[in-house]
Amino acid sequence: MQASFAGRCTLKSAAFATPTSGRRRRNVLKHAARAEAGDSPPKATAAAADSTDLAQSELPATQVAQVEQVLPQRKAPDYYRNAGHRLRTLLNGVGDGEEELINSMLEEQPAEHKLALVLLAAGLVSGAAAAVCWLCGIDPAGGASLSTDTLRAAAVGGAAAAPLVAFKASLWSEPARRQLPFLDDIHKAQADAFKPVMANLNGPQTVVLLASEVVPGVLILLPATTGGIAKSLQLYCEMAGREAPEFLPGLLALLITATIAGIGKVAETSVTVEEYEVVSTALDNADRYYRVMGMGKDSTPDDAHRAAEAFRSVAMTWIAANQVAVRFAAALGALEVIYLGVLWQQTGDLAAPMVAALGAAAVDFAHIRRHGPNAEAS
Repeated sequence: MQASFAGRCTLKSAAFATPTSGRRRRNVLKHAARAEAGDSPPKATAAAADSTDLAQSELPATQVAQVEQVLPQRKAPDYYRNAGHRLRTLLNGVGDGEEELINSMLEEQPAEHKLALVLLAAGLVSGAAAAVCWLCGIDPAGGASLSTDTLRAAAVGGAAAAPLVAFKASLWSEPARRQLPFLDDIHKAQADAFKPVMANLNGPQTVVLLASEVVPGVLILLPATTGGIAKSLQLYCEMAGREAPEFLPGLLALLITATIAGIGKVAETSVTVEEYEVVSTALDNADRYYRVMGMGKDSTPDDAHRAAEAFRSVAMTWIAANQVAVRFAAALGALEVIYLGVLWQQTGDLAAPMVAALGAAAVDFAHIRRHGPNAEAS
């Protein structure tokens, strides 16, 4: 009778204990079985007795099942998944919502209104490029005209667009995105920039949007910026009384323009100051945050330390990946400007780089439309 009472007490205490591992739980069950049977093995044989199977003990199977149900099963937390969730939560909370509100209002506008705004902006940019060219004494059309020469230059641009189009298409392919994970950040920045405008646009309207983005961009980059810088360098050499090779002003102007385009890609792709400050502050306070907030009611100081280390690893990986994406986007933008600029200088007609730029941009627009707001409609 005393042995049974002692066994039940031991069983209850074992049932409401919190084991730290599966081995400790099995030891608790085995000791409970020995207490129920009135057996108290000496300390010298306790280690050997722990290795015996539970099925060989005298504890009934029903009581074993009851103990297994009562004993809490503690699942190890996924520190890195939790760290990634916290990082996304921090980034989603950045900003005052004004930009999201403007994008939402623009996305809900009728397609005709959005195209009118886009064409108005394109006209203003093209007008500014023409004004710069007029001040510098440069042809605003970059040598293009209604002639067979321009048609031949356009054909040359179409042939020159083939490698550029193939390269752009390869960057959107699944193998490239698996090998270069930072491409997702670049494509996401592109999709976020055009998502509000491309919403509710059909195919022809998207082509109009494509032309309104590419044509003013080429006009402002090549005749206005590159041509204007080259003209300024030529005037400087004449005023200084020095003779420079004929190709040098154009080459230097093209390199300067490509650098400006690369800086623009950096500003477009890199994280904002607010995002960097939020992540940096969270990194500095990671230990204190997880120590105070904890990981749960059963968490330990070791859990808090591991969670903080996981968050540091995830955050630093995110920062490093963004830096790689920014460098790649800047280099890609600069090389594209150089490619188009050389094509313009060699043909002497803006139709060649214009056709090549339209072909390259069409690849990006096609993929953004396929995976963007009009994916289901198309």
